[in-house]
Amino acid sequence: MNAEVLPMSARIAQLWADKVAWVTTNSAQILLGVVIGAIIVAVLLGAKYIGERLCATDRSGHHWRTIVGRALSRTRLWFMIAVAAEVVARFSDAPDALAQTVHFLFVITATLQAAIFARELILGTVEHRAAGREALGSALGIIRLLVTIALFAVAVVLILSNLGVNVTGLVAGLGIGGIAIGLAAQGIFRDLFAALAILFDGPFRVGDLIRFGETTGRVE
Repeated sequence: MNAEVLPMSARIAQLWADKVAWVTTNSAQILLGVVIGAIIVAVLLGAKYIGERLCATDRSGHHWRTIVGRALSRTRLWFMIAVAAEVVARFSDAPDALAQTVHFLFVITATLQAAIFARELILGTVEHRAAGREALGSALGIIRLLVTIALFAVAVVLILSNLGVNVTGLVAGLGIGGIAIGLAAQGIFRDLFAALAILFDGPFRVGDLIRFGETTGRVE
């Protein structure tokens, strides 16, 4: 029992001594990294606050500044902390184990945050084009779901790829699965793409009078 405990205790003591020596040796770099990381967090918090203010000033919720504001307001605290930790680790010449752990977390949080930003910008653009077209509400719900699934699926693949995982099989599986779903639900997707064509081309709106041949009607 003692023969097993003592070596473990010695390793823990050695690791602790190495950490103390690293902090003592690189105290100036650590302090500089902390300052820069705090500045970055403050800037991101400021961007988040500006985004919230932009959203508050637009009651309709479809203006371009509101779209940007919604994206900025979705800046997550865990992303800010990960960015600050990555900066500190870079400037302070952190031990390999600590630097790799911090970078691992940074890659995950940065990719997820990028997916959140992209989701808000894409959905904001679609909703901006659909403003005033209540009849497309159900189509917008499907679009939100599909955009969310697609972006976060891409985010997961990118995270695994950056962490050294071979994602070839996963990408192939997702492609085959997407084809199978597309074939099974081609009627739904046909209607969805038709709604998107109406959404972005804007050939008519509710209330417009349309004449086709000898038939005349008002869009409801």
